[in-house]
Amino acid sequence: MPRRYGPDGTALWNGKAPEEFSEADVYRFMAETEEVLQKRELLGGESDARSIAQRLAEGRTQAARDNAARPAKAAVKEPRHDR
Repeated sequence: MPRRYGPDGTALWNGKAPEEFSEADVYRFMAETEEVLQKRELLGGESDARSIAQRLAEGRTQAARDNAARPAKAAVKEPRHDR
């Protein structure tokens, strides 16, 4: 896995400092950054991502309560069709 930080603490991308980027590296970096920004925009930012996770957790809790409140299925004898 490429290093994230150089020995002096500068951020690296795929093991390279910005000064070492080729033209192809620049385009890959821009594409990756755009993808990250679009995902964040779709989620509505970090605060919305947290609220989505909270709503999902509340939904799981409510579903567990609803499932626990349901009566258990009665054992039903299956009819035999081989007679």
